[in-house]
Amino acid sequence: MMWLVHLWLVLATPGHAGPYAIVVSEETLGMPEWAQVVEALKAKYKGKVFTYRTLVAEVKDSLRAFRPKYVCFVLRPPSEVRNYVGISINRLTRELDDDPYGDAIWGIVTGYTPEDALRLVSIDGFRVMKVLAGTSAGWLRYVREGIATSESDYGKMWVKLPDGAIVDTTCPTDRTKFLIDLLNTNEFDMFITSGHGNVDMWQLHYPDPGLEGFFRSKEGRVYGDPYEGPDVYLNSTNPKIYFGLGNCYIGMIKDMNSMPLAWIHSGGAYMYTGYIMPEGPDSYQLGGMPAYFFVQDHYTWPEAFFANNQALLFDLKNDTPGTNPPDLDGAVLYGDPALDVRVDPVREPLYRKEIHIARGEERDTVTVKIVMNEEGRPGFTGKWGNRHPVILLPFRAEDPKLIYTDAYKAVVTDNFVLMYIWKKGDPPLEVGEEREVVFTCLKVPTELDVAEEGFELPGPGMALEVHSNPFWGRTLLRYKLPAGIYASLHIYDITGRIVRRLYEGRGPSGWHTLSWDGRDDLGRKVASGVYICRLVAGRSSCAKRVVLLR
Repeated sequence: MMWLVHLWLVLATPGHAGPYAIVVSEETLGMPEWAQVVEALKAKYKGKVFTYRTLVAEVKDSLRAFRPKYVCFVLRPPSEVRNYVGISINRLTRELDDDPYGDAIWGIVTGYTPEDALRLVSIDGFRVMKVLAGTSAGWLRYVREGIATSESDYGKMWVKLPDGAIVDTTCPTDRTKFLIDLLNTNEFDMFITSGHGNVDMWQLHYPDPGLEGFFRSKEGRVYGDPYEGPDVYLNSTNPKIYFGLGNCYIGMIKDMNSMPLAWIHSGGAYMYTGYIMPEGPDSYQLGGMPAYFFVQDHYTWPEAFFANNQALLFDLKNDTPGTNPPDLDGAVLYGDPALDVRVDPVREPLYRKEIHIARGEERDTVTVKIVMNEEGRPGFTGKWGNRHPVILLPFRAEDPKLIYTDAYKAVVTDNFVLMYIWKKGDPPLEVGEEREVVFTCLKVPTELDVAEEGFELPGPGMALEVHSNPFWGRTLLRYKLPAGIYASLHIYDITGRIVRRLYEGRGPSGWHTLSWDGRDDLGRKVASGVYICRLVAGRSSCAKRVVLLR
């Protein structure tokens, strides 16, 4: 039997994250306020706790035996997160099996206070819909709304409007107060910076300070220090990503005045990513994250961090054209590594991904394929450009053996497949063009880790159940409606497009049953994969994931 699963699979719902390891020092675990953070993670993900006395590397053998999908390091500042602990963690998470690549998606949970750390793990996720950038690189084409500002040309700004138009306009010469005021509206889900930085400072103008000010951090507060006038303080609470795309040292926690702690405490950063080393013209470790988050994939932010690190390792080992990355182990991610933080997509990714599994008696044959959705270059295109396709597997491939690929090179590990399919000098791949990797492995589990409970909380009088999941021919949807409210029940694909409108109207209250036969609104069979059944009634909604197999 052969079946196919689209790899737009989202497994980061609470309780369904896969094996989740929590690494914490014995001293920190012995402090009640920090123990609460560990207990919250244990409850959220059914995680297993690993303790060490002095160095995180002490848990390596135990982690190798546990084989986690995620590793969360709960670290108390400043002592446990300074001294380049990020370098140790980068290396440790590549040493959990015998291949040289990454073995787990990881993140550091910390905070200016233990309450900050607890807050980081208290939500299930959020969507990036509106981006603010203190640099011209804002990826505005890929978000619903946003603002990007130039760090080198005074007063230059681009605005992405809700109707999709991108307007070239102006902003103040000194953007310090302007950006702080925008962040304090709590409307932006991501803030991107580039230019000169340090552990407690971001210089807005590049390459010299010129007529602009600085963002600074002190005692858990981020504040703007304008070229002229009084300081302006950041007080932003909505969950967001802080992305130090092109700043030296801005990810390092040297003391309690450091930027990561201040952004988590006063800036609403639930994800904070930055360099712990100098950043320069050839820096690579963070430059590909937007490709995996916005452009060629729609991975979660921690998944994008992981995928880009695998591309970096591949390029270092294979000396691929156009790359000269010096920054291996030079960046860190603060936040829950299983948090479901991803872009709210406005366009399809550069390519779609598929997996075919042909069952065998002792070993299964797995085909991993990418199909181009638009013309493009799925490989290293520049410092802040595209990267090689990295397909995260929704199962652990035991003892994988590569048997065929039409890529230049391919890597198959137990948790991902990388395809080297485009290099500088090649023409773009055309729409519909395909590349594939075929490998065998020990038997793949017959049941994927699909969330059976809703990943949105239903409103009063609402409920949604899916019977037969995964399903082959037809699945039954049983749903409950409140009285007198307009409701809809739609099927979406994982990119957010409506596939099938099953119900719209003001039906009677109570329980109802409908079926979905795996076809779209035009009666066409849809591809196997993961789909979302979403029930909306008024301002309330609930949803279920369902897997269609053919």
